[in-house]
Amino acid sequence: MGFTHPYEPVDWVEHSRHLTQLHTHQPRNTIRADTNSHEPAIDVERIPIDDLGKNNLSPASPPAVLARKYRNSGYTVFALTEHEYYVDRTKYKDTAYEELPDVLSRPSWPWTDRTDDVSTGKPPESADQTGFDPAQRDLVALRGTELRGRFQGTLQDVIGLETDIGHGRQEAMGALLDRIADQDGIALLPHPSKYRDTVSVGEYRSLFESFDVLRGLEIFNAHDRYPSRTLWDRLLTELGADRPVWAVAGDDYHGRARPSDGKRFDRSRLVLLLPELTKEAASDALRHGRSYVQYNGDSHAPFIESIQVTERAITIDAPAATRIEWIAAGDTVTTADTVVYERVADEPYVRAVIHGDGDARTCTQPFYVE
Repeated sequence: MGFTHPYEPVDWVEHSRHLTQLHTHQPRNTIRADTNSHEPAIDVERIPIDDLGKNNLSPASPPAVLARKYRNSGYTVFALTEHEYYVDRTKYKDTAYEELPDVLSRPSWPWTDRTDDVSTGKPPESADQTGFDPAQRDLVALRGTELRGRFQGTLQDVIGLETDIGHGRQEAMGALLDRIADQDGIALLPHPSKYRDTVSVGEYRSLFESFDVLRGLEIFNAHDRYPSRTLWDRLLTELGADRPVWAVAGDDYHGRARPSDGKRFDRSRLVLLLPELTKEAASDALRHGRSYVQYNGDSHAPFIESIQVTERAITIDAPAATRIEWIAAGDTVTTADTVVYERVADEPYVRAVIHGDGDARTCTQPFYVE
């Protein structure tokens, strides 16, 4: 009787919560570091877009401006996860790996690397390369790249953190995950529901069973454009406590002019629970699920003050919550601050969804039922 869960080592008084963004891209347009909203918008800049609803027509900001923008909005853990095929506003998405520029073989690290002009190797005159040192601003900066692995007949994305891998080389997903593992990195699956037509739950299950380096699944992306909670619940049900799958969330922010409904900045994020703000503590929390996910939507997701777990019950203290919903095997089992063991005794796990104003939500990691 009881629960197995990732929050057991967390001291809710001594540990601090840290806003974390692990899915961002080099700004495609000019953005301002002192804003805490999505910008720029097409209706403001009046920038024409192509038939895909995208544009790359206005001047771009360097990556350090984006890091400052997130830090000024309260984030203390940040990764720039540039696409492996993007350099200096030039896409090499359909170019054979052997024909790509050498700069693509390394990650966007330090963040100034991808502001260089590919032909000269020198930074453009407009790049703001100075004035921001993450360490001096209490920001843990993680290396990262959004890589592409070949999986089930198509190229699919995987975020690699804390490695020097800059390109997936069009390898099979398993080979790419092995490369990340060999460097003691961390792998996350972004927007998995984007590939629902080509990948089944069973195939994702096999991937998680085979590769321990794969630690997280993105359940909220941007303004929830690729909802993946159903897939997560299926994996939690089928894999159980022997192979936990931690939820993550990311803005997938590009700093590119978009219609006013294309909101991405500060919409989806992770909150890490850390004893100290260091890269080592952040990496450890990512590996072991000492975190929870927030989706702000158009409001503010509630924060968790504490979680109390006994053999008989789990109780969540979230003062800003409008209601707390408990999910097991994908279904709601009760709505209350506390869920008792007897209510979920026959379930593989239970997790909480803490609702706020509007569609704002906070999701805990799973509590596995013993």
